[in-house]
Amino acid sequence: MSPSKKAAKPAKAIERKSESAKAASFPWSKFLLGYGLYVFFHEIDRLLPGTILATIFGEGIESIYAHMKMLFYSYLILSVIDYFRTRASVLPRSFFEARMLILASAPWMMIIVYYTVEAVGVILPRSIDLPWALVVTAFGLYFCLQLEGPLGETEFHPGAKWAIRAAFLAALITYLGFSFAVPDNFFIAVE
Repeated sequence: MSPSKKAAKPAKAIERKSESAKAASFPWSKFLLGYGLYVFFHEIDRLLPGTILATIFGEGIESIYAHMKMLFYSYLILSVIDYFRTRASVLPRSFFEARMLILASAPWMMIIVYYTVEAVGVILPRSIDLPWALVVTAFGLYFCLQLEGPLGETEFHPGAKWAIRAAFLAALITYLGFSFAVPDNFFIAVE
């Protein structure tokens, strides 16, 4: 084996190790930015009362829907930032479909996890419910970030792409439309 081939092998091994280390590391700064956006949207009604921004992005009334919406918009903003950060390099194969699928499904996953405790018959007192809600919000963002890599490299069938786009569009329309009028008691938190 020639010396140049011997030298190339370790370089490739180092390259593979750094790629796997990069893939294995969790994007803490992105997670914290997403959580910060969620908290900002939670408080935007108090910061900008009566504004269209507060209506669209904020909580408005205490509701399941509002918490789903705030996660949706937080992750949507993270995805837009990712697009502009990575478009100069190579975007993952299914960047848009992956993000749209995550945006359409992750808020529901967050709510499913939140209500698991109640589904098994445990009613949390307010002093425990709030920390639980904060943990579940963190889980929602964690869920989004963990799905990016695998879904970004997935080759979706054209029919699946259209279904994902339709689900994303429905989610966007729902979160926007319901900002002005939450339709029923499923979405309104009963005190």
